[in-house]
Amino acid sequence: MGDMKRRNRPARQQTWVYLTESGIGLLVLERSRQGIVQVKTSLWRAEDKPLEQAEQLADWVAQHTRGQLNLLLSEPAYQLLLVDVPDVPATEIDAALRFKAAELISYDLDDAAVDIILLPTEAYRGRLRMAFVVAAGKRPLSDWAMAMAKRGHRIECIDVDQLTLRNTAIRTLERNQSGLLFIEADRCRLILLFNQEIVLSRQFEIGYSNLGLDADGVTGLVLEGTVDIQFEALSLEIRRSFDFYEAQLGLGAISEVAVLGWPGEPDISEMLSARLDTRFSLLHPEDFILSSTDTDWPVELTPALGAAFRESAA
Repeated sequence: MGDMKRRNRPARQQTWVYLTESGIGLLVLERSRQGIVQVKTSLWRAEDKPLEQAEQLADWVAQHTRGQLNLLLSEPAYQLLLVDVPDVPATEIDAALRFKAAELISYDLDDAAVDIILLPTEAYRGRLRMAFVVAAGKRPLSDWAMAMAKRGHRIECIDVDQLTLRNTAIRTLERNQSGLLFIEADRCRLILLFNQEIVLSRQFEIGYSNLGLDADGVTGLVLEGTVDIQFEALSLEIRRSFDFYEAQLGLGAISEVAVLGWPGEPDISEMLSARLDTRFSLLHPEDFILSSTDTDWPVELTPALGAAFRESAA
């Protein structure tokens, strides 16, 4: 698996193939000398588990790309595991964390591509050194590398969409204690940051469809009181996450949270701000990235946009 750590100087142009459970996306991003990022190409194709269809889909990818490219994985193609770092010499940390990962992943370690992200020591007030272990199955990644190599393309690196969402949060938020809530149709993902690194990542099975909206932001038919119940459930889970961040991790109060993916009215950021006494603000892709066309990019590609702020990518 490619180096997943956040970079400070993104490559000028990047080509990403985004593999989710329900489709495959292709995104070409270009960064100007002034740091402005533009979407040059954005394509989406509905497919069932495209990670497992490398040979079938490689021609479609090759048709729209040239040379090197990168893979971006969506859950459940990978696992992001928060683990404590064993008290071993620095030279042995990587091996020790891989051994620990073997106890947590759902397949044999020999069949896994693993990357380690050590978190800053100050994030846990010196009580424990923590790290994220990112694991994905080797076989489908090898299949994609082989399929693209047959067509004259090289996969330069592999990343995961939790980290591209982190990149978006870092790009758009200024406070050390901040977060990003990414809302999809049937779920949402909350990441909380300390000094520009994820220290907590949670997923809730509540999306904008549970809160009464469809993908176009239109209010649908729901049972009376259902939206209120779902909103209260979401607020409660976010509050629990804030409490863990503040009390258990000792990192202080979250000062701001960006809300990405909300498709319309009412303004959920205002509702969450009032309910949780924390500043929530709506974030739209056009707030941090440009499109080269008048048409909107596919909403399914929203998590991938943060890949523009990554270095060491083709």
